[in-house]
Amino acid sequence: MGSDRVAGGEWCSGLDPSRLPVHVAFIPDGNRRWARRRGLPPWEGHSRGYQVAKGVLNRLWELGVRYVTFYGLSRENCLRRPREELDRIHGLLGLAVEELLSDPRVREGRVRLYFAGDTSLLPRWLREKMREANESTRGNGPHVVTVGVCYGGRWEVVEAAKRLLEKAARGEPLDGLLTEEGLRSLMPLGWLPEPDLIIRTGGELRLSGFLLYHAAYSELYFTETLWPDFSPGELCRALHSYQRRERRFGR
Repeated sequence: MGSDRVAGGEWCSGLDPSRLPVHVAFIPDGNRRWARRRGLPPWEGHSRGYQVAKGVLNRLWELGVRYVTFYGLSRENCLRRPREELDRIHGLLGLAVEELLSDPRVREGRVRLYFAGDTSLLPRWLREKMREANESTRGNGPHVVTVGVCYGGRWEVVEAAKRLLEKAARGEPLDGLLTEEGLRSLMPLGWLPEPDLIIRTGGELRLSGFLLYHAAYSELYFTETLWPDFSPGELCRALHSYQRRERRFGR
């Protein structure tokens, strides 16, 4: 998807196209702080952050990165954020579903959409939109955009345990499932390749429950930049940082 052209230097010179990450995941932190510093309501920060996410996604698609995952809302966010703020975020998520489904790359079958999380915490209309997006793009590829909504790494492990118990209750064989990879195969995000690079904005140095089981050997990149200010230059620096690292996977 235009990787030679972009890697050649239009916005990020010096990248090695053969060493790009397959899966990049984001914890887009700092939307509310960005708005607060400007005397704006928090949803203005989320709105700006959504525009940044669209730009980041397009940059990575241009590079040919196949899997991009965003931490849209943590499960704790869905349980604890003020209702007015959540309503605004739900509206942005609904808009994201609609805009992604109308994107030519999705309509042409080149991009699969996947929304995952404890959707019981979402309003029914949004839950249905996400389910429809998941189902209607199931056969698409090779690119995948995943958004964790009311998601948490501990929630995902619990979901896998529930699926394991359901199989046992039905008398299904559990051969191969009582292993690390077997358990991972039961997780809602377990079918995705493990993230090569996780980028967190906003200055916090933690994963906050994001992809806990899958991030064992992910490279982590933290930046003080608030997500609404996350620029192509910052993305370029993160990718260069990734390419300078030696990944040994315990060897």
